[in-house]
Amino acid sequence: MGLPKRRCPNCGDTEQHFRHLHGAERAFALTQTQVLVHRADLDKYRRCTHEGCVRVQSYFNWRSGFDLPEEFRTSPQPAT
Repeated sequence: MGLPKRRCPNCGDTEQHFRHLHGAERAFALTQTQVLVHRADLDKYRRCTHEGCVRVQSYFNWRSGFDLPEEFRTSPQPAT
């Protein structure tokens, strides 16, 4: 089964694949208290895999999200 496709407002409001957050992305997401209140909520958030996109959003609500800082704007890592 492939990665889930969801609406991404950063990618022209198109359907994109999203993956779980990794390492530093998870650490940054925990600082985003306006969207994440509990560590357990972190598993609901995914990152867009479109090259250069820094969008992180809820798997269940595309409006609930934020952008990672510019240093995260790199080519996406392959899914494992």
